Amino acid sequence: MANLGQLSWGTLQFIAKVGTRHKWYRRGVAPEKGKTLAQKMTAWNSKDQDPELNFRVNIGFANPVIRRKDVLEERLKIRKQTKENLEMEKAAKNKTLSVPVEEVHQESIISNRSIHVHQAAEYFSIYQDLFEDAYFTPVVPLNVSYTWGKIGEEIESRVFCGNQITPLEAVNTPKVSYPAKSSDLYTLAFTTPDCHFSGEPAEYLHWLVTNIPGNSVEKGQVLCDYMRPFPFRGVGFCRYIYVLYKQDKQLDFSQYQKSPSCKNLSERTFSTYDFYREFQDFMTPAGLSFFQSNWDQSLTSFFHNVLDMKEPCFEYDFKPAKLKPQEWFPVRKPFNLYLDKYKDPKVLQKELLLEKLKERHPFKPPPRPPKYPLAHPLPHSNPSWLNDDIRRRRVREGKWKFM
Repeated sequence: MANLGQLSWGTLQFIAKVGTRHKWYRRGVAPEKGKTLAQKMTAWNSKDQDPELNFRVNIGFANPVIRRKDVLEERLKIRKQTKENLEMEKAAKNKTLSVPVEEVHQESIISNRSIHVHQAAEYFSIYQDLFEDAYFTPVVPLNVSYTWGKIGEEIESRVFCGNQITPLEAVNTPKVSYPAKSSDLYTLAFTTPDCHFSGEPAEYLHWLVTNIPGNSVEKGQVLCDYMRPFPFRGVGFCRYIYVLYKQDKQLDFSQYQKSPSCKNLSERTFSTYDFYREFQDFMTPAGLSFFQSNWDQSLTSFFHNVLDMKEPCFEYDFKPAKLKPQEWFPVRKPFNLYLDKYKDPKVLQKELLLEKLKERHPFKPPPRPPKYPLAHPLPHSNPSWLNDDIRRRRVREGKWKFM
């Protein structure tokens, strides 16, 4: 092997570049933190020896099977029709072709919505927290939408599969719709498995309507009046879940009858598992929809004036972060974020307070944040670090979290 002193300057530069670009990075879990082979074998053998411990039961309706052959034939038919339509081709070239969004949405609902909702529910552990070892495929598309805002300036917020809806948006009773025959009977339950005062795995019942004829929710028997979501301050995002059950016949749910406009949280304690076990012979879960909600300022008056209680607030004592000695010129690190780490917390809080006061007016309410903050374009003339800081401020991340 040749000595470095015998190599040319070009060869040394090539070696330096290869060593820099092709740096070795660790992938996966570190060996000292991962499971050993013995631990993995023990977990695998336990599943093989006792499969009943890991067996899950399907308590819903069978998912309609769509043959791949039929899908391909339908796509081929649409392609032929599109090629024969000269007006559509001309509009596409002139960029004047409009897409029927509602038709596309209805097509997606029919084709693969139930699979997407099921996968999202598995990701958010909906089945595990509500039905334990059971699950179901939501074959009935459940549409839930909230309307909020001033009269004449109403804004609609729809519930999908884990999207974020603030408590202020979900104040009013939502509009619920789903395809159903007038002769069918349904039950609609709205619960949350998070943020229970007891600390035990229990739920709060926010709304319960039973014996609904078809899709006329307003004609059903309201056993528990609607109550807005109230996630506690400091606990983060909480899940709020709608479950639609299809009944085989008229059922008696009188034991779940709550007082009108019930505000007693202990009375609203609920268990979806026990509720379903009691009526599992006469009803089947068919629809599912859920969203996430976090604390906002509108809940302060709700706890004091409506629930007549002190507002719960949770705080966490984190250990102070250990920082490396400050570098004179940090390489490949955003300088604004790097400097914020080493600032005095009091100085940083003062800067945030001054920025917050610029947006506030002593006699006017605070400005409403944009519905889709990242949809607004940023000027290309700004440096990249400034645009990144503006994006963090819009979505309230990092130091802008409590703005």
